[in-house]
Amino acid sequence: MDKALVWMRNVLALVGVLALGYWLGASRTVKASSYDSEKGDVEFQMTGVNESSSLLVYQPGTKTLYVYRGATVGNSALQCSYKFQMDRPGAIIQRVSCPVQSLIP
Repeated sequence: MDKALVWMRNVLALVGVLALGYWLGASRTVKASSYDSEKGDVEFQMTGVNESSSLLVYQPGTKTLYVYRGATVGNSALQCSYKFQMDRPGAIIQRVSCPVQSLIP
């Protein structure tokens, strides 16, 4: 009986630690090391790490959010899927398709 209680306590402790780690790390924004909001640098955020993951890149200087869908699957060269442009908070947000890029310079 004691062995079962010790095993159950260890399993519950492990589940608790994993849940706390997931909660603390979920949807965390990672900023570029040279981030400076005055210069209009970019901010990055990865949403999920699976087939439906997206990489979001926000450029404060132009108030534009770029969306790269399927960031962790397929080809290693990612094409911007679309971008959101906003003038001010509360205003209409326009979704615009990104222009097709070429890998050849």
